[in-house]
Amino acid sequence: MRQYDNIRSEIPENIDKKKAHIIGGGIAGLANAVFLIDDGYMSGKNITIYEKLPVVGGSMDAADADHNFGYTCRGERELEPNMECLWYLCSKIESVDSPGMTILEETVAANKHDLIDSKTRILWKQGKTYPKTHSFKMSAALSARLGELIQTPEEIIEDVTIDEFFGDLKDEWYASTTWICFHTMLAFKNYHSVIEMKRYLLRFIQHMPGIDHLQGILHTKYNEYDSIIKPVKKWLEDKGVNIITDFSVYDLNMDSNNNEVLAIKAHDKDGKDVTIDLDTANEFVVLTSGSMTTNSTYGDNTTVAITNRDTADRGVFTIWENLAKKDAKFGKPEKFISDVDKTKWMSACITIKGYPEFYDRIYKMTKNKPDTQTGAISIQDSNWDISMCFYPKYFADQKDDENVFWFDTLYGENNGDYIKKPSSECTGEEMVTELLYHLGVLDMKDDLLAHSYISTCMMPYITSQFMPRKISDRPSVVPEGCTNLALIGQYVELPGDVVFTVETSVRTAMMGAYDLLGLTRPVLPIYEAQYDTRILVASLKKMLDTDEIKLSDLPKINPLKIASQSQELLKTINNTPTLDINDAQY
Repeated sequence: MRQYDNIRSEIPENIDKKKAHIIGGGIAGLANAVFLIDDGYMSGKNITIYEKLPVVGGSMDAADADHNFGYTCRGERELEPNMECLWYLCSKIESVDSPGMTILEETVAANKHDLIDSKTRILWKQGKTYPKTHSFKMSAALSARLGELIQTPEEIIEDVTIDEFFGDLKDEWYASTTWICFHTMLAFKNYHSVIEMKRYLLRFIQHMPGIDHLQGILHTKYNEYDSIIKPVKKWLEDKGVNIITDFSVYDLNMDSNNNEVLAIKAHDKDGKDVTIDLDTANEFVVLTSGSMTTNSTYGDNTTVAITNRDTADRGVFTIWENLAKKDAKFGKPEKFISDVDKTKWMSACITIKGYPEFYDRIYKMTKNKPDTQTGAISIQDSNWDISMCFYPKYFADQKDDENVFWFDTLYGENNGDYIKKPSSECTGEEMVTELLYHLGVLDMKDDLLAHSYISTCMMPYITSQFMPRKISDRPSVVPEGCTNLALIGQYVELPGDVVFTVETSVRTAMMGAYDLLGLTRPVLPIYEAQYDTRILVASLKKMLDTDEIKLSDLPKINPLKIASQSQELLKTINNTPTLDINDAQY
């Protein structure tokens, strides 16, 4: 973080009269409240957070399943050092589990103690290490196509899928180790937006040199709910923030120009209609305009998690849909949430009690040290496209004789290789059986299932933010003309940054807070690793599988094309963003 991180903004005019209505109690809404208070001088008593669910935390959930033993967790988050806004947030909040330390300090300590260094990133053939795990070579044609993607302006590839962009080279691309590592970590499918894929390649190119060992991927001390959400919630409550749960907002009344929010329309916990009228001069609304875990359903050992296809009530998506009907500047939510079969997948969280033999075998198989984070491990020849993570201790109250791990089925619409049906039709025991088959440990099935609680989850919109789109299909954080409304979360346009990250939620929360209050303190800049020559060289060496680049590794120069290639080089140089000296200094 830069020098100005500790420099306060000027106090906004009439800040004591300002009131904030934050719709959505996920990490974006919670972070927005923190920034309003700590950076914007607002009183916590003037901030209200409305959450439809009984608990806050949104997609960053993890909890006791209220059984004799067992936990639930819908997702696994991958964090990294250059999530500037997230770590800035975490530097403000005291940890719940490590008194005297901030969340940031606790996280740094957790990673010093147990830094992820995956020994086996990819498995296949029932528990064997995939032989091409560390080989990233690709043909000259595919390398050129990737280079073309990096150079192509986003406006030219609007609504284009990954399949369509790679075209005749798509089979080679999908067989490459780069794609295997890339898409299983990030949940990309071949029909997703190539714009989003391009952004990811650029945003996280610094991880390319160590991607096969997951070097640079960080973790919190426990799951992110225990380690981030709980302490942030406590901090806000201590500041007097009013958090209302079981409160379902469904629409915003706007003025005739759709620039001012006049009122909030909602149903309270008893289902009664509620209208909250706003003083537009002093009150504003911050809306998380979509949630990737909307309409999630759960199953267990013997119960299938049904797919919720209801479109009448989609939580904050419904608010976004209603706004979009009023004005085109609010984007097109239908581009993201109209095809559940392309945006859904399933996950499973397994708690094993009193059966350490399974973990012993897994750690021996993957060559990771016992009681360490394995990071993501993917199964290359799985029809369901399974990826999994094993943790030494994932919950703060987890017992010594309990092990918790998590896996997902990215292409669960396919029939399994052993369980011959889609994962969406499977009980928890069937999903785990398919996993055990791919690990080559079916001999442990009966004992493992007897000692396990399995929480499965179907998420209809979990990768909806990756669907093909135009740039204009996502609204700005503060849509044009709006004076008391900001949109935050995964479904707003954030030039130069990606979706499906905690950082996106926190960054948009910061942007919304700073803009609505007119703070003089700048939003933290995005880390742009693609302009660091050291990272580019290290990535090139990785792709060439060499420690030293030789002349023979470079593309041959056609004398007849020197002039045109020189022009391309100049175009690349001149398209590099101009460095703002003031920004670099302060």
